[in-house]
Amino acid sequence: MALDITELLGIVGLSSILSILVSSIVNWLSEERTFKREQNIIYLKEKIDGFYSPMIFHFENMKSWRVAWNRESGYAYSGDTLADKLEDMKGLMRSGLRFASPDVRALWYNWQPYAVAAVERRRKKKIYPWFTEEELQTRSKQLHDAVQSESERLTQEYKRLSKNTDY
Repeated sequence: MALDITELLGIVGLSSILSILVSSIVNWLSEERTFKREQNIIYLKEKIDGFYSPMIFHFENMKSWRVAWNRESGYAYSGDTLADKLEDMKGLMRSGLRFASPDVRALWYNWQPYAVAAVERRRKKKIYPWFTEEELQTRSKQLHDAVQSESERLTQEYKRLSKNTDY
């Protein structure tokens, strides 16, 4: 009988140790998942606030100026204003290139020469023979649409991930 109690105590002790180990592993995995989720939420917020929102602002600002210029559609700017926007956007791309989707990057590199040409033309410094205002408008719209679309996608992902958290 003494052996039976010893065996029983051994089994109970072993099962206690196993349950402690299993609960520790489950807790560790849960904490790891929570940490990764929080890191992903922070990264998404940084992408949206630090890159996409400022880019959208510049294009929306250029759209708002079309009213002052009596245009029905498109983007309006002065040479100096576009130069300032271009410099700010270059800074955003330089520091936030890792945030830009491949589509946004490609469209940026296609848009930038036309923006530079527009600034140079307004300043009467240099005329680029390939530059047309229509092409700048087309490329501006393409880039603006891509930035807006990516921002909306990231915002939806952010909302989905941050649901049920304290953020």
